[in-house]
Amino acid sequence: MARRAEPTMRSQLVRPFLARVRAAGGDAPALLARLGLPADALDAAEVVLPLGAMVAFGDAAAVAAGDPFLGVHVAETLDRGTYGVVEFACRSAPTTREALRRIARYMALLNEIVFVTFDEASGVVEQKVPGWPLCVGRQANEFFVAMLLHQARQLSGRPCIPEQVWLAHPLPADTAELRRAYGTARLEGGAGRNALALSAEELDAPLRSSDPQLLSILDKHAAGELASRGGPNRFLGQVRQLVQEALVAFGAPALADTAGALRMSPRTFQRRLADEGTSWQALVDSVREATARSRVLDRSVPLGEIAYQCGYAELSAFLRAFKRWTGTSPTEMRASRLTG
Repeated sequence: MARRAEPTMRSQLVRPFLARVRAAGGDAPALLARLGLPADALDAAEVVLPLGAMVAFGDAAAVAAGDPFLGVHVAETLDRGTYGVVEFACRSAPTTREALRRIARYMALLNEIVFVTFDEASGVVEQKVPGWPLCVGRQANEFFVAMLLHQARQLSGRPCIPEQVWLAHPLPADTAELRRAYGTARLEGGAGRNALALSAEELDAPLRSSDPQLLSILDKHAAGELASRGGPNRFLGQVRQLVQEALVAFGAPALADTAGALRMSPRTFQRRLADEGTSWQALVDSVREATARSRVLDRSVPLGEIAYQCGYAELSAFLRAFKRWTGTSPTEMRASRLTG
């Protein structure tokens, strides 16, 4: 039951990641089989899979392709049209600002669990998965930032240098390739989100692909698609966010407090969780697991502190839970990352 609490996502990255594996001489079908993913993912434009599987897939694909910066390099060579109406609406927008508005507005057409927001006052566009501080995993995280910058540069003809970049995962030991791709050394890892800040000058840069007539048609189509879907299901994302905040502030969260924050009775709240195929304890456990997996990757954080952030009063209880989630210990996982 605990596994069902893990959110399921749609991804358009599986096929382009596998194409790089194949080009490097890797065994793409074997990779899919090892991770329990369907064989037809080799050629599918979109694949539905658990978030944890997406994270694991990105890591494994990078190893199979022999490219630790797989996400960045895929972003720089991505086939036109991969993101359908959302992509073409952005391409048809008059400025980078208007393109970013549409990414935030239409993201639910691509993925219901990933939030993209655009704060025009600060110039920050952000990608986040509530309750999952690792977001979509290193390769997809780095892809997101690289894709936005690469497309902005291609369409505007400008260098489009961000003022700051944030990544949800800890930065790799060698950031030279990220600095090359992003155009800045102002990188912050372990941020629990993927984001970049652009100046007003970059935001207002005109796009050479702007097409007002086509944009009007695409906007109507995208708005209709959103309306027909009744909006994305954000309930579990809201719950995970509340659980994550409670873990950091108070330790183990209380069901009644979380239900109250959502203006539900505990009974209604539990019934809604059951309707989503999960339970309170399973969901709390999944948030703890995601938090632990992402925090353990940062070797500078003591295990006792990670245990506290996951809501465990005793380190021993955390270590037992981590072994149950991952089949290994935090120390062994850190050692494998260091040598892998």
